[in-house]
Amino acid sequence: MSLEKIGRYQIKKELGRGGMATVYHAYDPSFERDVAIKVLPRAFLHDPQFRARFEREAKTIAALEHAAIVPVYDFGEEEGQPYIVMRMMSGGDLTSRLKEGSLSYQEAAKITERLATGLDAAHQKGVIHRDMKPGNILFDRDDNAYLSDFGIARLTHGSHTLTGENIIGTPAYMSPEQVQGEKDLDGRSDLYSLGIIFYQMLTGDTPYQATTPAKVMMMHILEPVPDLAMIKPGVPPELSLWLQKALAKDPDDRFATGKQMGEALQAAVQGRTHHTLMTAQRTAVREPSRPLAQQPIYVAPGYAPQQAVVTPIPTPTPYPTPYPGKPKRVWIPFVMGGFILLGIGVIIVLATAFMGYQGKGPLAAVLGPSTSMITPSPTIEIPEITNTQQEAVAAAEDTSTPTIELSTNTPAPPTETPTLTATSTPEIPILGGADKIAFVNENDIWIMNIDGSDLAQLTNDGTVKTDLAWMPDGKGLTYISGKCVWSAETDTGRLDFITCFESSEYLESFQISPDGTRAAIAVNRALYIVPYDIERLQAARYLSHLEEMSECPTYAPLKTSKGTIVSVQKVRWSDDGQTLSLMILAALSGVQGDLIQIYPVGDCKSQPYRSDEFPAVRFEVADYDKSPYLQNFGYDGGYLYAITSFTRNDGFGHMYLYNADLHRADIEVNPIDGECCYRDPQFSPDGRYLIFAYQPFEAGATTQLYIVSFGTIGTGARYEPLPLPEGFLTDPRNKPQPVFRPVSGGGE
Repeated sequence: MSLEKIGRYQIKKELGRGGMATVYHAYDPSFERDVAIKVLPRAFLHDPQFRARFEREAKTIAALEHAAIVPVYDFGEEEGQPYIVMRMMSGGDLTSRLKEGSLSYQEAAKITERLATGLDAAHQKGVIHRDMKPGNILFDRDDNAYLSDFGIARLTHGSHTLTGENIIGTPAYMSPEQVQGEKDLDGRSDLYSLGIIFYQMLTGDTPYQATTPAKVMMMHILEPVPDLAMIKPGVPPELSLWLQKALAKDPDDRFATGKQMGEALQAAVQGRTHHTLMTAQRTAVREPSRPLAQQPIYVAPGYAPQQAVVTPIPTPTPYPTPYPGKPKRVWIPFVMGGFILLGIGVIIVLATAFMGYQGKGPLAAVLGPSTSMITPSPTIEIPEITNTQQEAVAAAEDTSTPTIELSTNTPAPPTETPTLTATSTPEIPILGGADKIAFVNENDIWIMNIDGSDLAQLTNDGTVKTDLAWMPDGKGLTYISGKCVWSAETDTGRLDFITCFESSEYLESFQISPDGTRAAIAVNRALYIVPYDIERLQAARYLSHLEEMSECPTYAPLKTSKGTIVSVQKVRWSDDGQTLSLMILAALSGVQGDLIQIYPVGDCKSQPYRSDEFPAVRFEVADYDKSPYLQNFGYDGGYLYAITSFTRNDGFGHMYLYNADLHRADIEVNPIDGECCYRDPQFSPDGRYLIFAYQPFEAGATTQLYIVSFGTIGTGARYEPLPLPEGFLTDPRNKPQPVFRPVSGGGE
């Protein structure tokens, strides 16, 4: 398919690319308006039933007319690829907005009420969205929210399954019935997902966090609904009841319609209890539960939570629900628990048979008498099972997130039937979407948990390492040593070279795109974008090889409009892979110095243009006229940057923050008591925390690593360094380069 034209539509640029579709900004000459075109892969046409299903579904979607639904103008097929034409939305999506911070409960409620009415209109026509998530919520130029991609999930997954049962959706937002693969979903599944989105708008995170999508899916079934009053003090208590009902495990206990959901939310914001909320407490009682004081909460290092005060809510009179006839699924946890116990029993028998039960096998650490040094894992309490079984279940799997247990005398609500009660002490805490940190000490890579525990050495060759970065899948790291790029697997410690340019003068940056398909390489300070193809990269030795590999001629290498090669030193990808932020070497008032420049990379045929540049005229850096160098820069993948000046000890300096969306900078923020000096700032995967190395401005000072909440910088907050053993980072010129590992290998 031509990138210049699709049907009658003239392509302007690519807006985004995902696993199931590519979206273009296009122009419709017939109606003289801009449109968005979503192009589905040719592979779907291999399904002989797809064409008929595509046309049928597309017509249904196009027939949806509501002020909160993105209009579909047209659909068709071009050179074997189906496409859908929609209104062009210029206000971005909710995912981008949430990167800037959470919303007030009034703002979140306004958006949710509007979207609920749109869902109502679709549900009345028998259309279920199935993939509600922030990326599918768009805004127009007047800041009005719209639902997009109605039915697209069903179209793109019609012949592709997750577990063999046509499970469709995004794990973080899937309803319990979606997780279980029910085929007769109704609108209440979408309303559950909308409740998840409301929670995320309010808190910044989805309610269920785990290390794998499968674990997140199971949490939708087994974990209780978080208590909003504990996580967001100050919100009306009626909002907590509203959320309990919106996220009820059983559809019969949720809101029946989007209109009902919106009306109840409006009342809750005003401090009134809507009559539909009378079922919320009944739902909370029946669900697997644990004391509210044991709910997971997220606390930045150096901060302590306030004591929780939990007020028991009287059990109300049940209110009838409008969807009768569906059987309750209270049996599911017991069946699952039985399977878990059965599987663990088999493991115990096999392990004991092969390794003996004399304290020698791996199970001795779980079942043997000397277990005082073992950190307890989550336990699943089931009535009338033996202690040995309970210990075995405890070792099965950890689905926890970082928790702080608050003491309270309020017991869990009584239940009429036995339930699974999950309690846990997490082995691997999670903060900011990350579970581990890698850094360099004495030229070797070390890894530890986000709280500084489980410190382990990954390499021991003692060679200088630069540009340390996690691979997109989180299973290993990349770094530059000499004239080669290396990878290090965290599980096995195996080191492999990715590519080498022995004859080059400089090899300064190597970064894999977030989707793992491309690599940006700065060799001899020339930038090349090439496919991330290990075999071809290992065979490449010269710049001509990179030119041959590149599928983007305008970045082989990157040049200015005058044909001059841009001198690139550091590279960072945006989260969507459509933008590169570069640290370049440029002429500044007669001397060479460092600048950060931003380049869109979506269109490989057009001349690259610089969309921003700083510090330059944007803001001043201390002593920049004498030492115009930037040691490093951190990028949150959206708009926020953290950079450090070049003041002392080969790169430590003052810290500056810059917002590329607002073109505004915070000068010398210096989070630790307002004092110098810092290096290697990097953002957490969700953009809400910064990790950096700090070295007090005094002789013989030891370097320390800090994680700070980005939103608290400049408030006078005091922070504590991560615990490191004595003797670490003692060399004042050490380059730690700390980096966060995303818990799920990156992204939604």
